[in-house]
Amino acid sequence: MFCEYFPSLKRLTRPASQQHGETGPSTAAARSVGKSEARQGVCEAEKIRANTEVLNEKRGQPTKPVIIRSVVTSSFLMTTPSFAAADDVLFSSDDGSFIFFGGIGVANIKAQEFVYDGDQKISQLNWESKGVTIFTVGVDAQIDNGWSLKGSVNFGTGGNGHMVDTDWDDRDDWSDRSIHPNTELGHYVGGAIELDRIIYRDDTTSIAVGAGYRYTDVKWTAYGGSGIYSSEGKFRDDHWKDPDWVRGISYRQKVPVGFLSLSGEHVVGDLTISGALQSGLSFGIKDIDNHWLRNNQYHDYMDPAPVIGATVAVNYALTPATSLYLSGSFDWVFFGSRGDMKVHDGETRKNEFEKDSAGATFQRTSISFGLKSRF
Repeated sequence: MFCEYFPSLKRLTRPASQQHGETGPSTAAARSVGKSEARQGVCEAEKIRANTEVLNEKRGQPTKPVIIRSVVTSSFLMTTPSFAAADDVLFSSDDGSFIFFGGIGVANIKAQEFVYDGDQKISQLNWESKGVTIFTVGVDAQIDNGWSLKGSVNFGTGGNGHMVDTDWDDRDDWSDRSIHPNTELGHYVGGAIELDRIIYRDDTTSIAVGAGYRYTDVKWTAYGGSGIYSSEGKFRDDHWKDPDWVRGISYRQKVPVGFLSLSGEHVVGDLTISGALQSGLSFGIKDIDNHWLRNNQYHDYMDPAPVIGATVAVNYALTPATSLYLSGSFDWVFFGSRGDMKVHDGETRKNEFEKDSAGATFQRTSISFGLKSRF
C-alpha cells in the first residue's frame, strides 16, 4: 500500500529479483505485474550474456613497559577489523620514539539498511562478509611528557559474503524475501588518527586516555540469488531464482566517527595483558544503494548515532624481539535517528526526496593470533 503514496520506495520493498522490472512485489497490484516482467528481464539478460559471455609494547626493554600504546593502539579499534596487536614493527628509531608498523588480521563485517513508511518498517537488507583479510600500516610517535600521536590506514579483501533482503506488507509476518549467497566485498578501507595521554604509569602498569577520528568506507555487490514473494491476493506463493552472473544490488557505506578512549596495560613477567574501551559518535552514516537492472540509485543521509567498541589482547614474549599473541576486538555503530532518502531515476534523471524514511547500522568483530616480531 505504501508504494501508492511513496513510489520511490519500491526499490527496497521487494527482493532484488523483483526489481528487475519497473514494478515489483511492493504492492499487490505491482507484484502481479512485476513477476512476469522480472522474469522477462532476466531472460533478456541471459540472451545478452549468451551472445557476449603491541607493537613491541616494551620498545626494547623486555622487562618493563615504556609507554602505553592506548592498549594495543585503540585507534585501530574502530578503524579496522584487524586487531592492532597483530601489527609487526617494521621500523623503529633508536630510542623507540617513532615506529612504523604493519600487520594482518581477519574480520567479520556487517551492515544493515532499513526503509520506513511512517512508523512501519517495510524493508531491511542485511549485508555481511566473514573471514575478510585486513592489511594495516601505520605510525606511532611518542611526543613528550606522556603524549603520543598515532595514525593508521587499513584495507580489506576477500571473505565470504552474504545478503538477505526482507520486506513487509500489511501482514505481521514478512511477505517477500530474497537470499544472495553470491555477494562480494567490493572494498573495505579505513583510516584513523588518535592523540593519547598517559595518566598513570609504574614499572608494570600504565593507563591512558585519548581522542581521535576515524573514517570507514565499505561496499558490497549482490549477484544472482533466489527467493519468494507474495503475489496479489496470495501469500509467499511465487518462487524465483536468478543466474549467479546477474548483478542485482550494490550497497556502500561511508562512516565518519569521532571517539574518546580509555586504555590500560599490565605486564607480568613475559606476559602482557592489555585492553581498551571506546565511545563516540558517528557524524552520520552516508550510504548509496544501486539497483542496477532498474537503473535507480538511492542516497541515504543518517543523523549522528552512538558508537562503542572494545579490544583485549594477550602477548607472551619468547625473546626481546619476538612474542606470541592472541587478540580480539569489536565495534558497533548503532541505529540512531532515521535519515532522509534521495531517489535518482537513471532513465528520467529526476530526483525524489523522502523524509525520515531510511536507517543504517555498521558492525565489525575480529580475532588475530600468531607471531609478532620487531626489526
